Amino acid sequence: MKKKTSETVIVEGRFYTIASPNGRVLEVANYNPESGAAIQLWDYAGAQWQQWTFIPVGADTYRICNRFTGKAIDLCLGGTVDGTWLHQWDCNTGRGQQWKLEPTEDGYVRFRSVLADKYLDLYQAFSGNGGRAQIWSDNEGTNQRWLLKDVTDKNAIRPSAAQLEKRVKEQVEEVAQEAAKTAKKTARKAPVKKSTTKTTKTAARTCRTKKTAEAPAAETAAKPRRTRKSTAKSDETT
Repeated sequence: MKKKTSETVIVEGRFYTIASPNGRVLEVANYNPESGAAIQLWDYAGAQWQQWTFIPVGADTYRICNRFTGKAIDLCLGGTVDGTWLHQWDCNTGRGQQWKLEPTEDGYVRFRSVLADKYLDLYQAFSGNGGRAQIWSDNEGTNQRWLLKDVTDKNAIRPSAAQLEKRVKEQVEEVAQEAAKTAKKTARKAPVKKSTTKTTKTAARTCRTKKTAEAPAAETAAKPRRTRKSTAKSDETT
């Protein structure tokens, strides 16, 4: 299947770079194979995690899947508002992974989200290394224009075993850091429980004070009864 987009013929099963006007390309950050990994801009290094294939799902509509991870460009949490991050996720049939390709008059192509009706965009129009991909309303800016280049027949770099091992360690550290943050948040909430205990103790002291105050009253109430008994004895004597 072939589709003419701008000056690029898209062929199903082939791989392409998606480049900004300055030549940097979209990639999966840190060649991370996990769902949720960010989509960002970086200098092209001929790496598989910088290459994409287009799977047709309708007229000029595609899922865009990474060559290295096999996952698709996806709207984070299914968001549709301006500024929603793009990340990779397991391929599915949801509209959050469907993109309309729209050629421009100046030879570029734009990607419009079927779900959000917004365009693939760069955060704050930053086109340097690390620029995060997001969606934004149509602004006709260069940060919403892209060039496609077929790189299927060129040698593509894969991460080495050492790189993959390093990435696994980084992921373990990230999980540990998140666990530590969660533990700190839980610790901050602990004083609330102490406050509850303190309130209970205060209530107990109040209760004891009340009982102490009631004791003299009870003694006072008992005295008239003793007085009545004495009076009775006096009557009998008389």
